[in-house]
Amino acid sequence: MIPGPTAPSNKIDVYLAPLIGDLKDLWNEGIQVYASFMKENFTLKAMLLWSITDYLGLGTLGGCKLKGKQACAVCGKDTPFRWLKFSRKHVYLGNRKRLRPGHPYKRRKKWFDNTLEEGSANRIQSGAEIYEILKNFINEFGKPF
Repeated sequence: MIPGPTAPSNKIDVYLAPLIGDLKDLWNEGIQVYASFMKENFTLKAMLLWSITDYLGLGTLGGCKLKGKQACAVCGKDTPFRWLKFSRKHVYLGNRKRLRPGHPYKRRKKWFDNTLEEGSANRIQSGAEIYEILKNFINEFGKPF
């Protein structure tokens, strides 16, 4: 990934298009390779299971916003935040809601922001729920270079 002002951001699809095309071919058709140990040819198929990125790279690859009010890839629009007027920054408090009921940290006001954490966090959305939200979304992908 390219950090800073030259980062691809919404143009990431252009950078990844050749990789995605090759991965589709490797999964659907495979490629004939020779196994020297077995002394025979076989069809190799491959898929991408994981990628290792930093937090901003996760936002770029996942297409989610990880700055400002929505800085949590899991919470999204429900990210608990507070704006600090004098330092002009967002801070992300209120994550003790994710702890189990009765957890001692929920009662530790002085350790955090002098408030009790009550209630629980919203349930993480399923893939079907996310699909329903985004099924009519139109994304203008990046321009080829």
